[in-house]
Parts: sequence; C-alpha cells; structure tokens
Amino acid sequence: SLLLILSVFGLSTLGEAQRPGPDSSPARRQALEQRFRQRMASVVQQRLALTPDQMRRLGEVNRDMEAQRRLLHQQERELRMGLRAEVMRGDSANQDRVSRFVDQLIDVQRRRIDLLAREQRALADFMTPVQRAKYLALQDQLRRRMEEMRGRPGRGAPRRVVPPAPTP
Repeated sequence: SLLLILSVFGLSTLGEAQRPGPDSSPARRQALEQRFRQRMASVVQQRLALTPDQMRRLGEVNRDMEAQRRLLHQQERELRMGLRAEVMRGDSANQDRVSRFVDQLIDVQRRRIDLLAREQRALADFMTPVQRAKYLALQDQLRRRMEEMRGRPGRGAPRRVVPPAPTP
C-alpha cells in the first residue's frame, strides 16, 4: 500500500519531471520536486505517527545529511564510470587503476554506512526504535521504486537476464 501511495502521489510526478520534454524546465522540475517532498513528508508523518516537533527535527537531520549523501553518490558515480571505462579496455586495462577504483568504491560504501549510522544516532534522539525501523523501511522502498522508475533494478528487483552466447 505504501508503494501505491508513493507511486500515485509522488514518484510518478517526480519521474515526469526527470523526462525531458517541451514543457520541462528547471522551475517546473523544482516545483514538482517540492510537491513530492511535501507529499512524502505527509506519508512519513502518517506512517510513523510523528509529532510536528519530530517532523521538524527529521527535516533538520535530513538537511544535515543530504549534502553528504549527494557527495557520496557523485563520487560513486564517477568511480563506477572510471572503472567501467578501464575494464572496457579489455586486455589493455591498467590493473593498478582497476584495483584503486575497486578500493575507492569500497571506501565510498564504508562512508555510506558510517553516514547511515550517524543518521540513526541523530534520529534516536527524538524517534522511537520502531519509528526509526519504519523510517528505514520507507527509505528503502522509496529507493527501490526510484531505481525501478529510472530503469535500474535495485536489490530484489527483477533483472533482465541475458543468456550466454552460444559456443561454437
């Protein structure tokens, strides 16, 4: 039911904002994202039974963590692109560069986990453990749904299986 709510009230709108079209503009995208955030906040408040003060504090924690999340996402994207480019070189791939890319990707994952732990400690100051667990589940469902909308399967989402090429 939560996925249905998210897809009806927010994610379909956000997805539309991400598709280029004749009526797409930065202002339109910003307005759609703002509506999405408001609807998402309403769903979060209802599902977690948060008080107005808890919602205010949740917003503060999210704002504090957002810049760090974006930086980690950007670093991961750049590393994955570099790794992919190097691996695509086949036999001429620089093994040391590939090793560094892999090590750096692992470091980004470690920092993402550290960020999650810091976020959970901050949430523990004003949310119950059950509220925090429900919030984690909501975040995971939202992430999966957004990945599906972008055409990138997430954990547990169906993946397109490509059969191996026939051997002669």
